[in-house]
Amino acid sequence: MIKIEKDKLGLQDYFYIGYLYLIILGIVSDAIFYGIFGVSYLNYTTILDALMSPISLLTNNWKISIFLVFMFWLMRQYFTKWMFPLYKYFRVKKWYQKIYNIEKWDKKYEVFEKKKNSIDGMMILFFLLFISMRTGMGIGMKQKYTKEEIIPNYTLVFKDNTKLDVRKIGQNSAYFFYFIPGEKVITATPIADNLRQIKVLEKKGN
Repeated sequence: MIKIEKDKLGLQDYFYIGYLYLIILGIVSDAIFYGIFGVSYLNYTTILDALMSPISLLTNNWKISIFLVFMFWLMRQYFTKWMFPLYKYFRVKKWYQKIYNIEKWDKKYEVFEKKKNSIDGMMILFFLLFISMRTGMGIGMKQKYTKEEIIPNYTLVFKDNTKLDVRKIGQNSAYFFYFIPGEKVITATPIADNLRQIKVLEKKGN
């Protein structure tokens, strides 16, 4: 990731970096999430979709947002406050010195301590946390739908007025991704070309 020097950046630079960061975050996280289901998501997305994907996920799911903020705070505390005291405590232990090259790790920790509060370090930390979360969501969802009955939560009304009850997995500006009950593969339907209406079904289960 590009090293960020705060004194040399203007408002426009921050805007560009944030824009690029969100696009990369959206592309990578969605590609991994849908890839778990065997979908080549890059064939179905646009730059705008990638940009809005992380924002949409966090604003529409307050539980995920709270969890992510808490985990980010916890990891930041560890890397900026807890990790170095722990290392200083263990580095004098003989068993620890037998496992690790202390001189080598001293140099690494010295470099890391200087960068622990840098903007680019925090961006990398959030990136890894967000990707891990999306990967876990995808794996958990796939395992659930492999073992349990798929219960529809949306009704799709097509332009020929036919209806189909489905389980929504995701959606972007052009495609609606879903499971058809009884099937184990995701279907991607173009919204503009095929769908007249998307209806939310009343909850009857998970």
